[in-house]
Amino acid sequence: MRISASLSETGGIKNEIARDLIALGGLPFYFLVIVRTTIGSYHDFLSRLVVALITLYILSRFLKDSNQHIARGLILATFTSIYYQHLPFAIFAFIVWVLMVYSLYYLKVTGREIVTGVIFGIVSTAAGYFLTLLIVPG
Repeated sequence: MRISASLSETGGIKNEIARDLIALGGLPFYFLVIVRTTIGSYHDFLSRLVVALITLYILSRFLKDSNQHIARGLILATFTSIYYQHLPFAIFAFIVWVLMVYSLYYLKVTGREIVTGVIFGIVSTAAGYFLTLLIVPG
């Protein structure tokens, strides 16, 4: 099957790009980043990612109506930006994250689910950052 035929069947290239952007907040990508941090001495980065993911999981048990992809995307954009400490990368990461938010809207995910996911992402990121300061020395 040709790619153009496949895209027209699934809603077009815009839908395909939107789904690809949202996939950046998926668990496989999140775990790919976690596994990468285990190679080397990135204990603070690893701890932030793990604590944030655990916090997000706990929050999601209390309120089901949230988008976990956008929350994990925010966590990854924030912590990779902190790790690299390079403004152009941080700007790029957050532009991609904003495009993720727009993609959810474009794919007709409810506003409540998006906003709750963003709030959960903010809370999880804060927990990951501040709790790691207590856990990881230095």
